[in-house]
Amino acid sequence: MYEQVDEFIHLLQDVQRIAVLTHANPDGDAIGTGLALAHCLRALGKNPTVFAPDPFPEFLHWLPGANDIVIYKHARTKARTILDIADMIICVDFNNLSRLDGMAEYIRQLPVPRVLIDHHLKPAEDEFVLCLSKVEACSSAEVLYHIITEMGLLPSLNLSAVEALYTGMMTDTNNFRNNCNRPDTFRTVAELLEYGIDKDRLYDLVYNNYADHRMRLLGYALNEKMVVLPEYRTAYIALSRAELDRFRFQPGDTEGFVNYPLSIKNVVLSCFLSENPENIRLSFRSIGAFSVNRFSRAHFDGGGHLNAAGGTSFLPLDATVQKLIQSLAEYKDELEAV
Repeated sequence: MYEQVDEFIHLLQDVQRIAVLTHANPDGDAIGTGLALAHCLRALGKNPTVFAPDPFPEFLHWLPGANDIVIYKHARTKARTILDIADMIICVDFNNLSRLDGMAEYIRQLPVPRVLIDHHLKPAEDEFVLCLSKVEACSSAEVLYHIITEMGLLPSLNLSAVEALYTGMMTDTNNFRNNCNRPDTFRTVAELLEYGIDKDRLYDLVYNNYADHRMRLLGYALNEKMVVLPEYRTAYIALSRAELDRFRFQPGDTEGFVNYPLSIKNVVLSCFLSENPENIRLSFRSIGAFSVNRFSRAHFDGGGHLNAAGGTSFLPLDATVQKLIQSLAEYKDELEAV
């Protein structure tokens, strides 16, 4: 990545106002990476602003700088005023501008260079002047840490930036349980710990900071809505907008729900479907060699990683569930072999 980082440094020399963009429905890696990058850019004397297309989970609001993130959905005029004078756009934790949802077309028409910092498969390289992407990394936060290292910025890292990087890594690996078999990942964690962060405090702030209605929603989802398909070694949970509203749903409340069915014996694929006003969002998790990245790309206009991916459907919820089940039939032998 050295040559690419040198090019990144060169691009940064001539810009001052930088827009840092996260994807729609932003998670801990997107928000953590975006905020950490903003801290580092300020250390270089730049003027960054972090944007998210829509609200992010409340359990991430404690991160330093989170209150300054501009939510495009809620502050479109303010967002466009800032974007119109930006000298550069840096996209973090997504590989295609379509992941910006309603923000995408506006970003495409801005006449400024776009840089990508990401770890997902098959980035849309034609949409960026520079792609700083490493698919082996556990998270975009890990990619950013290595960029910071190669830029010689480690001495300028403050505690806020380090906490944001650690949070990105922790959340994108389900507390270092998934997608983190590389020794380099844990070397990075060790180096972050040397800055004096309290990892147990960060864990509590993310994973032990939910409202009671979220726990009731989880209980309802598992008891009333989980469906197991033994013939496909698959389980799914589908929640309608009315069901989410019944439990006073807030962004982030269903984070991690997709992981629970994988603890069932002989289940190797889990899917969580949630209805929102624009579409149906799908989250996929798998065990072993079954690629949910390939599955979601083929059937739900999605993508991600081997064992963790997402997708979208514009069909009604019931029709999306039927499409999911019908699609699984094509992979029956593959799922049985896992």
